[in-house]
Amino acid sequence: MVMSRQYNVKGTGPITIKDISARLNVSATSVHRALSGKEGVGEQLRRQILETAKEMGYEINYAASSIKRATRYVAAVLPDDEGLYFEYIWKGFRAMAKEVKGLNIEIEEFVCRNEQNQYELLKQIADAGSEKYAGVVTFSYTRNPKVLLQLQRLVAQKVVTIVIDDELKEPEGLYCIPSNEKVLGQVVGELINLITFGTGTVLVSEGRSDSKIHINKIQSLVDYLQEKESGLSVEIVRGCSMHHEEDEAVCQAVKDALKRYPDVVVCYALTSYDNELMVKAVKEMGLLNQISIIGTDLNESTANMLRAGELKAIINQGAYMKGYSGLSILVDAIIKHMEPPRRVDCPIDIVLQGNLSLYERSNHIKVWR
Repeated sequence: MVMSRQYNVKGTGPITIKDISARLNVSATSVHRALSGKEGVGEQLRRQILETAKEMGYEINYAASSIKRATRYVAAVLPDDEGLYFEYIWKGFRAMAKEVKGLNIEIEEFVCRNEQNQYELLKQIADAGSEKYAGVVTFSYTRNPKVLLQLQRLVAQKVVTIVIDDELKEPEGLYCIPSNEKVLGQVVGELINLITFGTGTVLVSEGRSDSKIHINKIQSLVDYLQEKESGLSVEIVRGCSMHHEEDEAVCQAVKDALKRYPDVVVCYALTSYDNELMVKAVKEMGLLNQISIIGTDLNESTANMLRAGELKAIINQGAYMKGYSGLSILVDAIIKHMEPPRRVDCPIDIVLQGNLSLYERSNHIKVWR
């Protein structure tokens, strides 16, 4: 039996605004406004027109339209960490920036050293306001009220504002790319259950004690193991290494914990900063063959440790895609005048020796670029 398929084939000529207008039974003016990103058409109709145009094969030349439009400025206010988590957010952001280079968008990058510096930079941008900036991408540290006030000012000025690694309900009007820390904790818990016999101690680095994300991630892991009645207990290694001078203290704290809990079966590095310290401590204690170490975030360092068998697995939090998606949301809102979803989720991956090469070649993760 021969199966046949029917396809809608457009005519020999290019699809025009009149074709879209006729398909939807709306005015050509409305279609033109929607495709050009102009005001005067409702959001629901704009989406319908854009989706129909794409379905019919109409190609919107945003680059050509941008020639007539004034330069739109976008600010990125993000930390950096020399090849770890935040650098990959920057990599994703810059990759998207290359893709929108012809759309008359000017990118301004601001590297914030800490939350106080972030506040100062956001205040500077909010002071300049919508007369200069059309959009901002930033990051959530601890929901400091001073920072939230600047976000509120930006939203009030109709500056499209993206917050990475949080889901803020207030101020209303923000677009968020959450960390999904509760899901992360569950994923780690499930992985631990798969690689252990269900008894012993799980040693977890603390991360930042003032970080909602880190606190929730640990609690989610604990809740998962308790719910599954796994027989595993979780012990926290206090201390956080954000600077190299703090490394030795954290490494020693891990070694002290390994002495205190001789039944440790898994060590979990909660953040990118803890991977090398956790591996170093376990190696120096001569326990690498007895303890499975789970790392966080895929980068050159963790990839090498995974290949060497020092890490059992890597929980990749999608830093690259968060940066890439952040600017993508801004472009949709600023140039295409499309209302993006208030929350955009990026995938969480478990990277093992067997699938590491797929990430090295991936055009979506682009770990090495």
